[in-house]
Amino acid sequence: MKIVVTGAVGRVGRYVVDELVPRHEVVAVDARAPARDDVPFVRADILSLDECRRAVEGADAVIHLAAIPNPLTDPAERVMHVNTMGTWTVLQACAEAGVRRFVQASTDSALGFVFRRQEFRPAYLPIDEAHPLLAQDPYGLSKLLGEQICWSFARGWDIETVCVRICRVIFPDDEATNRRLADDPSLMAKGLWVYVDARDAARAFRLAAETPGLNREAVFAGAPDAYSRVPTADLIARFYPDLAPMADRLPANASFITSAKAKAVLGWEPRFTWRDVVR
Repeated sequence: MKIVVTGAVGRVGRYVVDELVPRHEVVAVDARAPARDDVPFVRADILSLDECRRAVEGADAVIHLAAIPNPLTDPAERVMHVNTMGTWTVLQACAEAGVRRFVQASTDSALGFVFRRQEFRPAYLPIDEAHPLLAQDPYGLSKLLGEQICWSFARGWDIETVCVRICRVIFPDDEATNRRLADDPSLMAKGLWVYVDARDAARAFRLAAETPGLNREAVFAGAPDAYSRVPTADLIARFYPDLAPMADRLPANASFITSAKAKAVLGWEPRFTWRDVVR
């Protein structure tokens, strides 16, 4: 397959490109210079329809990673504009070009807890794809709307769309951050200690592009355990005591989010946990 990756120079994008290169013809698309010189590169702005048309020409699938990755570093209006209009623009170019599969990088932030302004309590545990999306911040909202844009194109054009809701991505080479997060459970309390290793995230995106017969599917991609040395029950008792009754069904150290659907529809299971990267 010829697979185009937008945001290919980003931290997750580099892992996705590395995952794809041994198996597919890959084109890296980004506004910045490429990370490797052995992969064809197209410089493009995801807000330019003409540039996106050029970037996706001849592609069988597109993995769309390019986005502002949080609401903390840019004004809210820029986060909303780049992430929503960027998704629409790339999808419009894909639809016109006859691309068969579009994979959107979505996020657990669409649920509403990671960058929340008000209190958030899950309706049930573990959280799955049926849980309401209750985003409060511009980043989570932009990703929620991005999924709706995907479903709209799937209805109106002959293009299959899959949204991979990645949890907080941890990177094997970021030892200091990884250790700090493991040692201080308060740092990930708002994010409910959910995470995914960058290598596992990359494989989820590859499988979402490869697996036949998928359309209008959203899946969570997260590790099976909580990112903490503290057992899940103790985390709940300390940070979310009112969730104790619904947490009784969670095994020790279990994640608050289940990726069972990703296993069912993609055959994806995480291979790495935070313990593999914290030394």
